[in-house]
Amino acid sequence: MATRRPAAGDHGFGLGMQVLVQTDPAADASNVEYVSGVIVAPGRSRSAAFVTIWTEDLTTWIVEFDEPFTGPDGSGPHDSAEVRETYLLPAPLAEEPATVPA
Repeated sequence: MATRRPAAGDHGFGLGMQVLVQTDPAADASNVEYVSGVIVAPGRSRSAAFVTIWTEDLTTWIVEFDEPFTGPDGSGPHDSAEVRETYLLPAPLAEEPATVPA
């Protein structure tokens, strides 16, 4: 699947959003695979300090997969996972049918 990674700040991730999750962050960019799912909750805070540094690299979301997913390491099948935002892409919008059935 050839997709462009959105520039920082133009993705608008949030609850209920359909997303594509990169299945193996260590994969070669020419061989990246994605699974689909929906964001159901924000992830946990990554900081135990009183001041939280909130950057895109630390932002995580809980994603429920459309179908159970088995990780490249053989773990799973997983129904959901906490995923770094950097491994998410907005799912393409479904095309509307050219004609409406009567």
